Amino acid sequence: MAKKSKNTFTVQGDTIYITRQGWDSIALATYREDYSKEISIHTWGIKNGYPNNDTLGGGLHRYIMAKWYGEDVLNDMTEKGYVVDHMNNNHMDCRICNLEFYKGNRNTAKGQYFDKETHQQNDLALSIFKDFSTGCYQITIGFNAIAITPDGKLLSSIKLLYNCIYSLVVLDAERIITEYNDEHKISLNSLNFCDVRIEYAPIIELSEEEKNQLVIERDGVLYIVLGTDKLYLDSVHYDEGWTPDMQE
Repeated sequence: MAKKSKNTFTVQGDTIYITRQGWDSIALATYREDYSKEISIHTWGIKNGYPNNDTLGGGLHRYIMAKWYGEDVLNDMTEKGYVVDHMNNNHMDCRICNLEFYKGNRNTAKGQYFDKETHQQNDLALSIFKDFSTGCYQITIGFNAIAITPDGKLLSSIKLLYNCIYSLVVLDAERIITEYNDEHKISLNSLNFCDVRIEYAPIIELSEEEKNQLVIERDGVLYIVLGTDKLYLDSVHYDEGWTPDMQE
């Protein structure tokens, strides 16, 4: 009789949420019907900070990459000195949109600077994603602090589309976070993106009472109140299927 997994598995949309008694965070994996049962019949532990099952070859991140890119590709890239990078530096987040092959030394450098800077920055919710369906990357930026454009608009989010190598995307992300930390601004002119989407938020005057609320209502519409000690954006999701030749 097969042993029952010690984990709990929940599927919501295209994500598998994996928990276990004693864990202080949730592991994530991209749902796909052909391997979801295999994931759920095994017990996943934590090894060196990564969800791990030795029977299935080790880390959940490598398991997912093998399923989406192929075992041969994973082995070939490993032999060439590449590791599987968690773009948001959350080792529990093993969704395919958060994983990419990256040279080991560059992965180390990213961890020493970019990953630390983004973790410490509360005003910006800056993330990197890869859309497996298009092969394109996106940098998404959400704003927890008030960000007003020169023409008086309130920024909600900026999404940058990339059809280039991953290392250039990381360099742009580092440039954005560095410029914001040093000069409290974001300049898009010298970046390598091929398309951009900017969303604006309404400028709403808040009463003293509303400043302490998570959600307010105006004319039947609900708005989230960001930038307080109660609620912060952690990440803005990427636009799935966005390609350079799409027309707005």
